Amino acid sequence: MMKSRKKILKQNTAQILFAFFSLSLMINCKKQPPIFEFNIEKVDKNIVDELKTIKLHPAGLLYSDTIYEVWKTCSGEWGGTVYFKNKKSGKIYNATASCPVSVNKINNTYYLSNSMSHLSGNSDILQIADPEKMEQVTEIPIHGRGVSTRAYESQSLKGTKKIVGCFETLLMSSFVYQQKLYSILSHNDSGKVTISELRGNKFYSIQEIDKKFFSDNPLIIKKSETYQKIYFQQPNPGILEINKNKIRFISYTKSKK
Repeated sequence: MMKSRKKILKQNTAQILFAFFSLSLMINCKKQPPIFEFNIEKVDKNIVDELKTIKLHPAGLLYSDTIYEVWKTCSGEWGGTVYFKNKKSGKIYNATASCPVSVNKINNTYYLSNSMSHLSGNSDILQIADPEKMEQVTEIPIHGRGVSTRAYESQSLKGTKKIVGCFETLLMSSFVYQQKLYSILSHNDSGKVTISELRGNKFYSIQEIDKKFFSDNPLIIKKSETYQKIYFQQPNPGILEINKNKIRFISYTKSKK
């Protein structure tokens, strides 16, 4: 009789432990809500009319803060150059880059996002802790020289550190949310478009988004480190507005007459 009771007690204990373990798994494996909130709206307008109202910054100007203007040049498949101009001293510093897309700053360190669509595409991010450790030059070349050759671009790597790079991937833009750097990436191998977080020296996919939100040659108007508007006409005319973790896609449905 005692043995029978002990056996029953062991069975009950095992069942309780199993139930607790199962509940723990359910709690820990519960799908987390997405970090970024999407809102889609349609307007019966032509995006070309919207583009005409934008006050554009000078061609080649990527970024500006209280200390520097950041400029770019790009010679297509030959790559490009990033330039930091000190607003106070007027001194200019540069380094080689592929084709600069956007600049972000976290804790006084600059992150330059690059993307090149040549062949299967490639993207990378350079970390620049102190722009004045880059190579000093006397001028920023006029944007759009009409001749694509590496001879016009910087050969220097001084002051830069490549922290991530990948092939078969295009990068549309990067932005900051809660002191973390995120990028919108198109993965040519899988056909997916993701918002990916930079962790150490790798991109980690956070959310998959619709392909219609991606363009490899958009117009980026940056308002702050956490707010930007991305205008594009292909593959679907629209504006992708990123404000912290809220992303709004405005689809322009009216075609050009």
